[in-house]
Amino acid sequence: MTDNGYRALVRRPAGPDGCSLVDVAVLDTPALEPGDLLLAPLVAGICGTDWQILRGDRPDDSPVLGHEGIARVVVGSKAFAPGDIVTVNPTHPTDPGFLLGHNVAGLWAERTRIPASVVNAGLVVSVPSSAANDVLIGALAEPLASAIYGLEIAMAVFEDTPRSLVVWGDGIVGQLAAAVWRQAMPETQQLIVGRNRDSHNCIAADDPDLPSRLAALRGPVSAVLATPRSATVTALTTLDSHIDHALTVDVHGGLDSGPVSLRSGEVDVAAVRAANCGGLSSVPVAKTLQRAGAGPLRLFGHRGVSNAHLRAAIGALTENAATFASLLTQVTDLEGAAELINGVLQSGNRCHDGRRVLKAAIRLEGAAA
Repeated sequence: MTDNGYRALVRRPAGPDGCSLVDVAVLDTPALEPGDLLLAPLVAGICGTDWQILRGDRPDDSPVLGHEGIARVVVGSKAFAPGDIVTVNPTHPTDPGFLLGHNVAGLWAERTRIPASVVNAGLVVSVPSSAANDVLIGALAEPLASAIYGLEIAMAVFEDTPRSLVVWGDGIVGQLAAAVWRQAMPETQQLIVGRNRDSHNCIAADDPDLPSRLAALRGPVSAVLATPRSATVTALTTLDSHIDHALTVDVHGGLDSGPVSLRSGEVDVAAVRAANCGGLSSVPVAKTLQRAGAGPLRLFGHRGVSNAHLRAAIGALTENAATFASLLTQVTDLEGAAELINGVLQSGNRCHDGRRVLKAAIRLEGAAA
């Protein structure tokens, strides 16, 4: 904090390559309406979706990103007092006008305003005070909650326990998904499509052996597409083409709306993915597609998570911190985050100081002020 406002990571206008670099800038403290909360973020995560926004792959226009984190309440309301530790469920299940860090200012800042409508909708979630500076919870609670939600839907929609699981993507969501599935179904064989070629159960997406590896999987098969927006359709059509067993696919990664050509015909997969939002439906929605000469394809996805998923993730990170610690690859302050983000964007390489940026967390120095 300064005498004139608060510091934040603010996006520059996009350059010729479409990328938005960031600067540490001082912003005016936001004016509050009755019932609003003013938060002081303590820890914020840098998410794969944030990278997509900064690269120009998504149209989100918030000048300050950040939808994962924990914060201290500075100005409270009836439900929350100053000093309370909270996290914010970033996706409003019924109001597309609130998507934290996407279309409203996010948590990469020393202050964040949360509108009263969001507070009244129950999207501000109490966090144990002992977690106030827990970088694992701040950076990983939301993506872990998303992986938990995906598994919950899968277990509700598949008819038989899968003998094989394909996780397409070994970024943070892919690794968290692999971990929660492994814990729930330790006998299910996993194949990871990603960068870590040193592992016997991991193969690159461009490996010529991938089609035969997919075809040889024991069925029934489930899959989690933990993909960037640009890769989701290719991942789905590859699985659909080469796996003849009954196949259940969690379209975790985003994709553009419109028809996708599958063996069963054209399907608006984005609409299927959006049918589950924020855990609202007690009966998860999936679409079953019959495939000639092959087992059925069941598609589902989700947007956002419920507060219960967030609480489950916080509990898992608290009880099993050692399991997840290696996934947090960088912890830095605002200035260091600007250097990391701009370096990755300018180099086109997800490495910083010689280490892959799998998941980074930002500690906000002024948060307690």
